[in-house]
This record gives sequence, C-alpha cells and structure tokens, in this order.
Amino acid sequence: MMTQKPNFQQMNRKELRNYVLTHRQDEEALRIYMERLHSEPGINRYTGGLNRQDFSQLEQLLEKKYDTL
Repeated sequence: MMTQKPNFQQMNRKELRNYVLTHRQDEEALRIYMERLHSEPGINRYTGGLNRQDFSQLEQLLEKKYDTL
C-alpha cells in the first residue's frame, strides 16, 4: 500500500528539516527545504570562497552527471 506524502508547504522549517533527515531519499522534500532556506531572510550562507560562476559551473557538471545516469 502506498502512503501519502505530507504537505511540505504546511510544515514549518524545523518539521521539514526533520522529515528530510529521516527520509533522505525524498528528493522533492530536500528540494523544497533547500528552496525555503535560500529564500528565508536571516539565514547565513557560506560559500567557502566560491563565487556565482563557480556555482554555475558546478551546477552544469551535476546536470551532465545526472543526464548520464
């Protein structure tokens, strides 16, 4: 029997984080969590010295990698 996924939009950030940690294979939940982190004010983001061009190149490499799987 297939279980229904929770409504991620109704979860607060802590609930969603806990869900992602216990359901690591759920890519949809992870994507929503990361989008929420990116859009929330007051969240400190550390790039480790990477700039936007570095992130763009990394994103392109990952897309190529997933396209070959």
